[in-house]
Amino acid sequence: MKSARTVEYIVYTLLLLGVVFIYNSSAAHSQNIFGNPHRFFVLHVVWVVLSVAVFNIFIRLDYRKLINISWGLYVVTLFLLLVLAVTGIVPCAASPRFAPCINNANRWLVLNFGNLVRVPFVADFNIQPSELAKYVLILFLALKLGGGRKKDSSVNFKAYLIYTLVFSGLILLQPNMSTALIIISVGTIMFFVSGADIKPLLVLIPFALLISVLLVLVSPYRRDRLLSFLGNSTTGTQAPEGYQVKQVKIALGSGGVFGVGFGQSRQKYTYLPEVATDSIFGIIGEEFGFLGTAALLSIFMFLVFQGFEIGRKCEHLEGRLVAIGITSWIGLQFLVHVSANSGLIPYTGVPLPLISYGGSSMLFSMIGLGTLVNIGRQNKYNS
Repeated sequence: MKSARTVEYIVYTLLLLGVVFIYNSSAAHSQNIFGNPHRFFVLHVVWVVLSVAVFNIFIRLDYRKLINISWGLYVVTLFLLLVLAVTGIVPCAASPRFAPCINNANRWLVLNFGNLVRVPFVADFNIQPSELAKYVLILFLALKLGGGRKKDSSVNFKAYLIYTLVFSGLILLQPNMSTALIIISVGTIMFFVSGADIKPLLVLIPFALLISVLLVLVSPYRRDRLLSFLGNSTTGTQAPEGYQVKQVKIALGSGGVFGVGFGQSRQKYTYLPEVATDSIFGIIGEEFGFLGTAALLSIFMFLVFQGFEIGRKCEHLEGRLVAIGITSWIGLQFLVHVSANSGLIPYTGVPLPLISYGGSSMLFSMIGLGTLVNIGRQNKYNS
């Protein structure tokens, strides 16, 4: 129960920090896109309010009931991902209104296309099925790998492999390799925690690494991101990904130990792209310095620790798997965001959980964390 309450406090702390950071960093970017300096901030607050309401609903929903209906959720999510895969075949110029092609990617579904439903303060009500897929796969794998009964290890491995690869493969087609890899990683962690024989997994790892390298090499934009990371790109820092990494490094370097001060960032004035989403860590580092980013890192590490504690204390295998899966999802996404912005890995656009602007990421992260808190509360009554 103590860990569950601590997770709640951390979640609200991160949400508050996110509201402050978005208000502070997004004005120039919002003016440039919408002609309104407060547009990003207003939209972010709307999503925070909605996500907090959903968070409190899922805190009270028995996670066992969610696991029991996860097969249905898996089918629905699979359908949504298939819709995006099919529409992705169509050239961007001819993409349908309900599945727009944005930056040469089909990752969003517009739920209120054609002005069917108007949402207050919001123009298009978009969701990313890939964010839903993270949560649903965790529930479904818990059902398949747990199940409350002894299973043959080969059956568990096939279930993990098939259901994880189906989701990650469809997400890869969008294309969205970073999210696909996060999903594969979370599924692999859950399989390992389930207690199944990991020998088939050890055999699979070399082939998975080889396929990952091939997927990077056959894709021009992924290949250029890798070359930019290695310092061998023919387009250098003039390529979008090279330029963005360069500007993030300038921001982090300018921050030094103590930062340039709250509100004093220079990079947020249209020098650094995507300051409200993929690059927000750079602005935080510029204004609050090494000490500020270290404090943020500590908060997330404490959240991950408390999430694993909830999983460790859960006597129900399915609940333990869900807790570990959700915690790994949030932790890995934070790690990828920070590593990409710091130049530790090739650049990839992944939002900073609970802080970056992004409705789908915010909503489904809060649903997952609400389920995590519910497991923590259930631990009290089962102890």
